[in-house]
Amino acid sequence: ATASAAETAEVSTMFKERGLRLKSVQWKVAGSTFLLLAFTVCSLIVLTQQQMESAFGDYLSLHLAVMEHGAAETMFIHSVHQSLWWVGLFFILLGFIISSFIASGITRPLRRLTAAAEEVRHGHFDQRVTVTSEDEVGRLATVFNQMAAELARSEKSQRDFFASITHELRTPLAVLQGSLENMTTGVTEPTPERLFALQEEVMRLNRLVTDLRDLSLAEVHELRLHKEPCSLGQLASQTAMLMQPLFDEKQQELRRNIPAKLPLLPLDKDRMRQVIGNLLVNASRHTQNGSHIELAIKETPNELCLTVKDDGPGIPAEELPHIFDKFYQSRNAAGGSGIGLALAKQYVEIQHGKISVSSPPTGGTCFCIRLPKSPKAI
Repeated sequence: ATASAAETAEVSTMFKERGLRLKSVQWKVAGSTFLLLAFTVCSLIVLTQQQMESAFGDYLSLHLAVMEHGAAETMFIHSVHQSLWWVGLFFILLGFIISSFIASGITRPLRRLTAAAEEVRHGHFDQRVTVTSEDEVGRLATVFNQMAAELARSEKSQRDFFASITHELRTPLAVLQGSLENMTTGVTEPTPERLFALQEEVMRLNRLVTDLRDLSLAEVHELRLHKEPCSLGQLASQTAMLMQPLFDEKQQELRRNIPAKLPLLPLDKDRMRQVIGNLLVNASRHTQNGSHIELAIKETPNELCLTVKDDGPGIPAEELPHIFDKFYQSRNAAGGSGIGLALAKQYVEIQHGKISVSSPPTGGTCFCIRLPKSPKAI
């Protein structure tokens, strides 16, 4: 019984595979081409036979004054009919062979694409297919290669992202764990200073988790904004005023060039304050004591441009394209979590703006935020 069930399953699988092959594009193309060719050839043969009989009868009645076919004439017509059917059969078989080759050539790239897509489905994102034409199939192969490359980059970015999260969380957690163990075992006393330091580590963890949550929500366009008409100049001035003690501590001069009257924009005040504050903190952190930092806003017919310039050492040209990547540690090497600029980029873009950075070889860095006067402008 077991052997019989196995044989039945094998036969069922065989018929299923054959059924799938018959449903493939190759057989559909070859079959439709063959049926069309066979119908055309058969139609031509029947029409030719009818025309030949009619023309042959007219010839006999006209030249030989014979109204009915004799044995010789009937044999001649039968021989011609047979020849026509043999010729038709030959062309039908030839058409079947040619249509099979054509269909195979058309579907071969699709089979390669299917095999590569199956590998991608199993997580092998290094799959690529050879582009051999510039038609629709070739363009499909090109798009597939681009998609596979994007998936590979996304997977690498995701791995790096989780590795960076683990690294960023491990340090404050280790500090908290070590300090609490020392206090509970009596090695150190829980003095107000030590408790305050632990509280700062907890607050740092809370800020990091909040930033990571907001960054992930912003990347999938699910971060909720609380927009209202507000003045970008007032937001920048208020943020600069809050940051002034930081500049005073490093004896840095913050120069403001903000027009008195600016059009109101629909913005999320808290997010924009966080963006401007992040740029000012970065500028202060990466410039020398006694340096100059400029905060300016310029109005154009279609947008407002907010810039934060510093006279620090600048950013190498090869690092500029990655400066807004998550956990990128170029300018953040001196401190910070490395997600501030990535978060600023997301905050600006979800408010229909654009943020860019430039750093000439002579030194200095300029961050520019462009916000349209109307959301439809960008």
